[in-house]
Amino acid sequence: MSFTRIKGIGIWVAMLMCVVFLVAVVPGSGKAAQREKIKLRLAAGHPYAPGCFWIVGLEDFFCREAEKRVRERTKYNLEIKSFYGGSVAKLGEALETVQNGLADLGLVLPVFEMAKLEPFNFTFWTPFTTSDMDKALRAALKTIDHFPMFEEILKKYNQKRCGAGHTPQSSYQLITKFPVRTMDDLKGKKLGHGGPMLPWLAALGATSVQATYNEVYTSMDTGVIDGYSMPANVVTGFKIYEVGKYFTNVDFVATVTAFITINLRSWNKLPKDVQDILAEVGNEYSWDIYKRCLADQNAAIDVMKNAGVAIYNLPEKERARWAKTLDDARVAAKAIASCKGHGYPADEIARFYIKTLKEDEGVKFPYPPTLDMK
Repeated sequence: MSFTRIKGIGIWVAMLMCVVFLVAVVPGSGKAAQREKIKLRLAAGHPYAPGCFWIVGLEDFFCREAEKRVRERTKYNLEIKSFYGGSVAKLGEALETVQNGLADLGLVLPVFEMAKLEPFNFTFWTPFTTSDMDKALRAALKTIDHFPMFEEILKKYNQKRCGAGHTPQSSYQLITKFPVRTMDDLKGKKLGHGGPMLPWLAALGATSVQATYNEVYTSMDTGVIDGYSMPANVVTGFKIYEVGKYFTNVDFVATVTAFITINLRSWNKLPKDVQDILAEVGNEYSWDIYKRCLADQNAAIDVMKNAGVAIYNLPEKERARWAKTLDDARVAAKAIASCKGHGYPADEIARFYIKTLKEDEGVKFPYPPTLDMK
């Protein structure tokens, strides 16, 4: 073989290698170009801000982790575009926004959807059950999984839960503009909450006022309300300590307050492997939020102390008085009766939840709630 021919073959081999190299690195070529992009829109009423740990977790964990796992484990690219703070859905509008397809995913808060999602508020029915978020979350998830009715309710609104996807919340306390040492201090005062705890506040002698977290600062600053029932880390997250200088550790109850849903049409269009990943990350979201909430809760008292807030721990004897007053007022029984009156097996739900807390989570009730009107 002549040198000239060998030289020619070498040139062609070199050229071929260059072409292969270019195909591998040019944007839009190769395997990446074959990936189908899936775009989903997510809506939530609270803002993306340091204090809203449930929204920060929704964005930084649920959205990003779902995108990452889909990219790594499937042939698709997932993009979740988020809309927070009322830009697409205000508080209390996420359910309808997902139902109508204006968003594919939403963080739904049953406390603002009492007419449509009343049974989902069962962790708010019974005061003084447990202040442990992890126990409340596990018992709540078992309760929801036990009753097919919960998924049937969501199906009416053209959606389903995205995995478990529930948001635990640490125990509810009081942030006020006045000192609270006994139940008598609440008489005549205007105290706010998002909804389910309003009968509790009224039974304790206060005038209960419905208000969202987004409204608390201004409402307290302008005198519309004198205080609000919320966890310590929400007080610091929304900087309510700037307008309320008295914080009382009551330990009303730890709850499960929100969950991620997905539009059924959007869900059914997704490939099975993408569905599985969204459900998987949705399940893990609950525990990511638990960890974030716990970290914020542990730091919240120090933040308030440094801001000059007076911290008071309600003595156990006085707490027992509050618990008896709420039980005498049958706040749990009335909530259950109301829900049952709307056609739901509320008494079965409440009893299953209480039983699960006792038997599975080892919760001991110093003040067992009365679940019926007798």
